[in-house]
Amino acid sequence: MSDVLSRRLPQGILVITSGKPLVSPDLVVARPEETRLLIAGGTDLDARRIVAVEVKKVNSDASGRAARSTGIDYNSTPPAATVKVESAAGNLLRVPAFYLFVVLLPHGEDQVVQTLALVTGSALNQDIQLYDDATGVRQKSIGLGTFGDGLDRQRPMFVFANPLGWPWLTGEATLLHDRSDLAEEQNLVRVREVERTAKDGTVHTFWCYRLRRGVPDITGPKVSEPFPTPANRKTETTPRGRFQVKL
Repeated sequence: MSDVLSRRLPQGILVITSGKPLVSPDLVVARPEETRLLIAGGTDLDARRIVAVEVKKVNSDASGRAARSTGIDYNSTPPAATVKVESAAGNLLRVPAFYLFVVLLPHGEDQVVQTLALVTGSALNQDIQLYDDATGVRQKSIGLGTFGDGLDRQRPMFVFANPLGWPWLTGEATLLHDRSDLAEEQNLVRVREVERTAKDGTVHTFWCYRLRRGVPDITGPKVSEPFPTPANRKTETTPRGRFQVKL
């Protein structure tokens, strides 16, 4: 993906990958001069200057719909509106985050993109404290077991919404953003309005965009809470790795 972006983005924009496994985000897209100003102490988080992108590959069922439609693993780092990246000097910079959800289908010996959605992190989670707590320093439990050589890493595991559980996104390339005016400066059409209601009752509005090629201005009515969630989520975990002897 980084190679594709490097070829297609305007000259002077950098695509930087972490170069390490188990590092979030997967890559950062940045305008170098403006990013240096932010590192030097600026606070403008305009997504046209620097963004972080996390790639989420989603399996599909036989019909091409996204699997695990009611939630997807985010491993030890929850999605967030902004994430922290580190400069070469060790300074931490909080930048806007986007999550790229992709369904790949086999095509001969290769794969093709069947569905793609680039989703602003603020549509998934705006609790920055949750992100900071999960990515900060945690305490391990050590000295466990009979001989005291065990430890528990206390690694959090998160499940949040899978936007591709919304069937309307299937088979298309869609940008879900919190700005309503992107079509004024890009070759995009604003095609749908999305609302999500927070736990405190506040309503947050987002906008779906698609490329202008042959797409009408509106392809669907305003929708509320389109990402499916489990109907009966419980606080108890299920037993891990229980072996059943069938005698």
